[in-house]
Amino acid sequence: MTETRQPRSMRRLYSIPSGLILGILLALLFPQGAPTVAWIGQIFLSLLKLLILPLILVSIYASLAGGRDLRHIGGRALLYYLITSGIAATLGTGIGLTFSQNVPVGLLDLESVAPDGAAFSLERLIANLIPTNLFASLAEGNILHIVVVAVLAALASRRLQADQRDTLLGGARALDALLMQLLAGILTLAPIGIAALVYTSLAAMDWAEILRLHAFVWAVALAAGLHALVVLPLLYHLLTGRAPWRLALACREPLLTALSTASSSATYPVSKRALERFGVPERITSLTLPLGATLNMDGSALYQSILLIFMSQLAGVDLTLWQALFIVLLTMASSAGTAGIPGGGIAMMAFMLDLLGLPQTYLALYLVVDRFFDYPITAINVWGDLVVAAGLSKDSPGQASGSS
Repeated sequence: MTETRQPRSMRRLYSIPSGLILGILLALLFPQGAPTVAWIGQIFLSLLKLLILPLILVSIYASLAGGRDLRHIGGRALLYYLITSGIAATLGTGIGLTFSQNVPVGLLDLESVAPDGAAFSLERLIANLIPTNLFASLAEGNILHIVVVAVLAALASRRLQADQRDTLLGGARALDALLMQLLAGILTLAPIGIAALVYTSLAAMDWAEILRLHAFVWAVALAAGLHALVVLPLLYHLLTGRAPWRLALACREPLLTALSTASSSATYPVSKRALERFGVPERITSLTLPLGATLNMDGSALYQSILLIFMSQLAGVDLTLWQALFIVLLTMASSAGTAGIPGGGIAMMAFMLDLLGLPQTYLALYLVVDRFFDYPITAINVWGDLVVAAGLSKDSPGQASGSS
């Protein structure tokens, strides 16, 4: 018996948390060596991204084509996503207004920065919601397009003859199982890959620039802590009556992967695997997690609201109550739309600065702080997706019995 238990304990030693700790130690002790191992983290991240789109396509199709209560699940998921994003944006706005009061106008000498990508517009948002070419969407990695295609294909399959529908459904489920097997193999490299990613990102961080605006750092840290450690666990407990720490323990792999990669989409296959080991049915994970990866951005909502308020304070703009409420609504919408807009967050931030009448020079502040906060904020985004998906499941056992 002891011979079979020892390898398991050794595998736990070389786990994702140990990789995260190793990366932090290397960044603190040997920052100059980071460029030599950057390729290892890039390979791991590329392998994860390789699975994202096909896994989303087949898992959503299999869930919708074979399920009967998915409309109810999807509607509830969207409602909870709206609630959590609203709370996050409101929390960020309130804390941002409090912490920014003593920030002097013109504290930072910011240079002009041009937006990277086209500015936001309603026409561009529609174009990024409705796909025109499946293969182009796959090549561009547009998750929202893949979700739309999978939903349309699943709904159309319900009109097919039973034997044709069963053939397609069986093939989708078999491909889904194959992709999950590939994921299991890739995750054996996770400790090494995450150590390299953390090592590279922390060693290249400009800490002096970030700490110049220490009030902003504390504001984001407080808002993120309250939302991640109070709001979301409370929501999970209210939905299930179970202890949220069990869910957090079972989902440590996706949370640490998100913290290391700063990519919600790359974390999707790891989140799906962890939740299903926890006992959440695949019909729920396959629908709610892809929606959450594109629409539910709790961390981004609170972070962007605080950032806009500090930008207003630095520019000498006194915000009224209505402007503060406007920031809440603006960040809720923009945090969900950022992933689908070419140019990423900076294009959306340029659009929001225009709406608030702030100079585009403050995009430089966004570029300075986003390099650091992108990692913990992504982890909060993923934690929100995990809480909603697990909260919608009435079959979850409430313990990570099968997690590793």
